[in-house]
Amino acid sequence: MRDPTFITLLLPAVFFGFVSATCRGNDLIAWVWMGHMSSSSITFKLGLNKGVACQDATVMLSLFPQGNAKSFSVLCDFVYPGGSINAPVIDEDPSTPKEPLRDLMECVVSDLPSANHAYRYQLVVQSEGNEMIVAKKGTFNTPPKEGTPFSFRLSFSSCADEHSNPKVFSTIQAESPLFFLHMGDLHYQNIAANDVDLFRNAFTKFLTSPAGKAMQQMDVPIAYMWDDHDFGPDNSDKTAPGRNASVQAYREFVPHYPLEALMKRPQWLEEKDAIKKKHDSEQSFPAIYQAFTIGRVRFILTDLRSMRTPNEAPDMPSKTALGVLQKQWFKEELERANADESIRQIIWCSTMPWIDDERKWGHFKHEQQELVNYLKAYGITSDYSEKMKWKTPLVIVSGDAHMLAVDDGSNSPGNLVTLHAAALGRPGSIKGGPYSHGVHPGSGQYGILDIVDDSVQNRICLRYRGMQMDKGKILEYDTCIPTRTPPVKRYNPPSILVRKLFRRWKKTRRYLMERPVTLFVALMLIAYAGLMGYRRLLRAKMGTKKQK
Repeated sequence: MRDPTFITLLLPAVFFGFVSATCRGNDLIAWVWMGHMSSSSITFKLGLNKGVACQDATVMLSLFPQGNAKSFSVLCDFVYPGGSINAPVIDEDPSTPKEPLRDLMECVVSDLPSANHAYRYQLVVQSEGNEMIVAKKGTFNTPPKEGTPFSFRLSFSSCADEHSNPKVFSTIQAESPLFFLHMGDLHYQNIAANDVDLFRNAFTKFLTSPAGKAMQQMDVPIAYMWDDHDFGPDNSDKTAPGRNASVQAYREFVPHYPLEALMKRPQWLEEKDAIKKKHDSEQSFPAIYQAFTIGRVRFILTDLRSMRTPNEAPDMPSKTALGVLQKQWFKEELERANADESIRQIIWCSTMPWIDDERKWGHFKHEQQELVNYLKAYGITSDYSEKMKWKTPLVIVSGDAHMLAVDDGSNSPGNLVTLHAAALGRPGSIKGGPYSHGVHPGSGQYGILDIVDDSVQNRICLRYRGMQMDKGKILEYDTCIPTRTPPVKRYNPPSILVRKLFRRWKKTRRYLMERPVTLFVALMLIAYAGLMGYRRLLRAKMGTKKQK
């Protein structure tokens, strides 16, 4: 007899094409990504190993609320191409019914019984003979109802790949964050083809690597916004060859929050006779921007790649990193959050450095100034003083640059506090600046952000720690009491010419290091040129002596 509280939210998942043998559930599930966490929801995406003997098996998610609340279960279902049965996909044939993907599942819970609660979960595989095997188990916590005063901790960072040191994720786990915000460059496949299988394989390659498994073993929900290397090639934009395939794979693999652009697609895109327009239009594969609320904090995640004008385009008012539709949505989000009395903090995830005069937001000076003017018009700043307590402050968190950095707003357009955290597993680099509290390039780095909700003074304080997995705390900043964390060493960037020359040298060095034969030939040529120069110098000296 099944538990009478068993709840079926989705259709059973039936596995086809597996050989007849003993079903071992722990061999079936290759990876698990938990996300879309709110006071009442949680979503699990599951990757399945191919060829595992689990014919006619089902996968269930069983949830056990802490305390005396009753447990319940949901049946997981296969994911359809594009993320749902009605979603547009590349190379769609309207005459062929859409079939689900047989190696990707999701378990969606949208009505958790208790907010601000701890849950245990089990992913259970039930074979044809009713043998039930626990394939994975863990825990997660939900926040209270949105708009409720709530103090919590999150971790954020970016820039890792399958070769990254897994230790960084276990170090983050030890901090016990409520969730992890991944700000892009989940992988570095740099895909330049409109082939959705390439993007699917890139997700799978990372998630089944030691680093990817360590990320999952943190056992916390993960919110994720891409950057260039995981969206397309280096410095990619809306002209990237694989743009639409990248959007499709994101919808399939990532347990994301509601995608506003996807839900507001024009009605004509649903018409059968518009199938070609669906394939050719960016509106069929809109940007993946999203927002969510935890406690009294509104998180806004902007997509700065899929609607982006190429960097090389002339910098004029129409040049955009956000795109027209996303920029309008972003402004409306800021305006609503600022007017909502239940929201006391806005955190904007800008996946590239905001303080920049050259190649990040520096490519979009007109748009950046437009946003600054908009923020000023609504009184949105990073001012936490008593005189501004009636306003909702905005703080920017960023990745991309492989460094820890803080600016208290003294160098930032719009005087916005900027907190940087990276790289999870890539070599260090510095981008942008100046930064009031300095920069610390390196690998194995992440940010810890303690959200302290002071309901008495009706304000929220952010306490940032820039961490390195072996060295511990490197940098810190307190938005409410900045005197507690004064600047130690300000960073001023070198001239643009020096930066360009240094980047050219780094790329050349990396190119040569990846090609040992070329490096050897280059070293031999340098040695030969040096030897010839030395011989000429000796001859010149000997000639001078003879003349004397």
